[in-house]
Amino acid sequence: MQIKWSEKKFYVISIGILIVMFALTLLQNFIRYRNHSSYSVWISVVYLLVSIILFIPVIILTVRLQRYLKNRFSKGYWLLIILSALGILGLFYLVSNVILHSLGYFDHFLDGEYARYYFGREALYHLILIMGAAFFVQFSKSDTKTITVYKGRKKITMTLSLVHWIEAEGHYLNFYTETDSFIKRERLVSLAEQLEPEFIRIHRKYMVNRNEISATEKDKRDEFLVLKSGKRLKIGQSFKPIAW
Repeated sequence: MQIKWSEKKFYVISIGILIVMFALTLLQNFIRYRNHSSYSVWISVVYLLVSIILFIPVIILTVRLQRYLKNRFSKGYWLLIILSALGILGLFYLVSNVILHSLGYFDHFLDGEYARYYFGREALYHLILIMGAAFFVQFSKSDTKTITVYKGRKKITMTLSLVHWIEAEGHYLNFYTETDSFIKRERLVSLAEQLEPEFIRIHRKYMVNRNEISATEKDKRDEFLVLKSGKRLKIGQSFKPIAW
């Protein structure tokens, strides 16, 4: 999936915030503990680098998860955000603990002192970014996607959200809306890459608008996808199971 420019800016800002926060933390630790015989600035540097580098893919995956939650569970979005945030922090602690243990910093895979260190401050910074991502996902305006199709010889630019499903027929594609159909000369496989994840491929001949899916039904050995309009489309064997 292509990352939108607004999303790229969010990631850049998030990484910048991480670097600033942990640079300040390193300075604070140095000022506070530099006279302690057990303090090592290099241990702090390693801890903080793990917190920065490892959290970059985490925040990207978090935005993906939050977009999914927004699309599927809009009413319970914020409750699920809080629950998922707690799960992300717990998982991050476990993974970072294992990494630091493998580098020889801990004798055990779960270190109590590191738990106090991480959940004492770093987890708060990560939580701020997770919640910032949630607000970004909730209130960012999605780009309106359009496609050029034909009605007879008339060329039309249509909003993709109006399309319920797409059917391949020879070298052409048929686009079906609530009340009409349009045509375009293109291969379904190439269009599928452009339309994901808003549209999902369910058959070598069909793609459907994810927001138009109502249910799945089985009829003996065949399985069908049912749209809100009542249209039933057969799911291809190689495309099962359908996640929507």
